[in-house]
This record gives sequence, structure tokens and C-alpha cells, in this order.
Amino acid sequence: MSDFTLEPHHTVIAGMTGSGKTTFVNRLLLNDDAAACRFIFDDLNRMWPRLKLPVCQTAAQLEASPQTGWSAFNAVKMLPLFGGDMKKAFRWWCKWVFKASAAGPGKKIVCIPEVWRHCSPDSIPPELALLSQAGRELQIELVCDTQRPELLNGSLVGGCTEIVVMRLMDESAAREMRKILMRAGISADVDKLCRQPPGSFVGFNRISGAQLAGRVF
Repeated sequence: MSDFTLEPHHTVIAGMTGSGKTTFVNRLLLNDDAAACRFIFDDLNRMWPRLKLPVCQTAAQLEASPQTGWSAFNAVKMLPLFGGDMKKAFRWWCKWVFKASAAGPGKKIVCIPEVWRHCSPDSIPPELALLSQAGRELQIELVCDTQRPELLNGSLVGGCTEIVVMRLMDESAAREMRKILMRAGISADVDKLCRQPPGSFVGFNRISGAQLAGRVF
């Protein structure tokens, strides 16, 4: 997207399975030459195989990864350290990302696929809130995609500067997207957005009011 007037920016991408969310995010990461490092919580193995990245599965691999500009983490092998609890592993990773981001200059992109799995509309892990709020001072930019916008935490939505809408089929998702856009002061035909062909998107910049429509496939 273009015409950013606030840096850093946080982006939320919403769309059903197969709408092109992952492709959109991958292109966003690949095309951002200004990023010093891209951190990805990839416990679903959705991104690192397609990006052809080495996957970090240990603390030592994580510590070495920022030097490469890419850090894709799958927590499965470390789960015993967290009592088998993926939510605890996610919170530990958020804390680690904040510390790693503070260690060096430049923009950092933090990517969290299906972010609703790690928070709820009523609560958000303090470590994720720290990345979203205090992380701006460290030039941290969040990129969160979801097929369940109705389960997004309000602070993540309220703090985002860009909203990207792809095809949405579920009625509850469409209703929530209508609310999100209305609260952001964005006028849009949500029914039309929900019927977009797979691969199509419309992005809205909440700060400048700019809109951008396109396709990723």
C-alpha cells in the first residue's frame, strides 16, 4: 500500500481461507527492502516453506536469525519448555522479539498469521500489547492476518493504520468488518468487498484516507 503518513504502521488483513491472505503477506514482506528484520510466528507452517526460509525451532537458532534479516519461528519442538502450552510459547516469543528489536536499529516487521488464536476480543497477552504499542519506539510494525475478524482484539484493530479486506464468506465476519470500517471512519460497500474474487483485495489507509485495490493472483 502507498501514501503512508504515520510510521511505523500496523496492518490487519482479513479474508477467508483461499482468498490470498498469505500470498499478500508474503509479497509485503518480500517487497519491503527497508526492513532490517522480519519476525514470523509460524507454528502453522504457512509461510516459511513458501518463502523458502530456514525455520527456527530452538532458542539458539532464534538468537542467530536476526542477522539474516528473516526469523521464522515454529515453537513445536520447544513446547515441552512451556508445558505444551502454545499460548505460553507465543507470549515468550513476543517478549523475545521485543528484546531482539531493541538490540539493533532499523524497521522490524512482526508477522502473526491468524492472530485471533493468541488473543480474544476481551483480552490480549501483555507481551503482544507491548509489541503493538511500545514497539513503535523500536520501529516495530505489526502485520496480522485473520479469517475471523469478529475475534480480533479491539486494541489491535484500534491501533492499526492499514486495513486490507479480501474475500469474506462468513456472515459474522462480514458484520464485524462492517463495524471495523465504520469505527475507522471508512465508507465502503462491505457486501461488495466480501464477494471479491479470490486473490483480490482493497486496502484502506486510516490516516491518509487513501484506498488501493489490486490482485495478488
